[in-house]
Amino acid sequence: MTGSAGRVLVRQLHEWPLSVKVIVALTAALLPLGALATFVTLSAYRALLFHSGEVSASRWVGLALPLLMWLAALLIGWLVADRLLVQPLTRMRAAVERYTAGETTIRIGRTDYLSAEMTALAAAFDRLANDSATHDAAMRDALDEQKRLTREVHHRVKNNLQIVASLLSLQARETTSSEVGRAYSAIQARVGALALVHRWMYDGDAAYGVDLRALANDLSAALEQNIAAVEGAAPRIKVDVERVVVAQDTAVPVAFLITELIALAARLSAPEPAEAVIEARSLANGTATLSIKAAIFCDDALLDKAKPSVRIITGMARQMRAPLTHYPGDCSYRIEFAVPSPVVAKSEG
Repeated sequence: MTGSAGRVLVRQLHEWPLSVKVIVALTAALLPLGALATFVTLSAYRALLFHSGEVSASRWVGLALPLLMWLAALLIGWLVADRLLVQPLTRMRAAVERYTAGETTIRIGRTDYLSAEMTALAAAFDRLANDSATHDAAMRDALDEQKRLTREVHHRVKNNLQIVASLLSLQARETTSSEVGRAYSAIQARVGALALVHRWMYDGDAAYGVDLRALANDLSAALEQNIAAVEGAAPRIKVDVERVVVAQDTAVPVAFLITELIALAARLSAPEPAEAVIEARSLANGTATLSIKAAIFCDDALLDKAKPSVRIITGMARQMRAPLTHYPGDCSYRIEFAVPSPVVAKSEG
């Protein structure tokens, strides 16, 4: 029980303000002097009272002088400790709390501290804050340079892929076989999809991911033009995509899924133009859903696993580590996949 009470007392002492601790320490240090002053005062009072029977006001002052000097010593000691120790530490703590709260420009170096130790402590904090600011600035510059180089790489890759797509398009126009032309067109669509992914990877501040709405809009426009050149009728593609940001390693399989499913719907619907809808929704559990709807998909179009397009579609779903599910009720294929933490995606404009 005594040990528990002692621990409680120690905890309470730790919670006391420094000024109170200073007063307690000074009182304890000057306690012998105070006891001696009290003893002298009482002894002198008894002696005077015994001899004269009455003590005048001036004698009262003289009697109380040792005790008053002791109290004055306590007061002076507390004022000195408060001025030299408590106030500087209080100001430093307030500055440190502002610094840790994000006000990194705050500095606590002062010239009016009356002790070399406090001045040195303030200067040490300022040096630490300045070094931290310099380090942060260097890190920001390095990060900006890394982003610039990354955007440059994606830009060059996009340009090279566009050149390859253009060459495939020229080769497709020279062929007289519809099957060969269709094969060239499929390869061109896939290369074009990769180029668009890299275009949105380096665009603006999109280093954290790819804006799926912008990517789907660009893909639909490219697919309409590409498929029209081969099938003779451009598909009508509607894009109904929420503002969803997908990770860079997810953007490529997503682009291929859209490309292959739209191209498959167009081939199966020929010679009639296909009507397709690209939908994407962000869910509350850190995932998003992508669905491709077309009337031709009321029946499962992925039964023939030997077709290259079907192998590509199933392979992209495996790469996203999510099943691609067929919904005959609304004639769609749907896949749910993880997305990064919600951020404000950069607008297309």
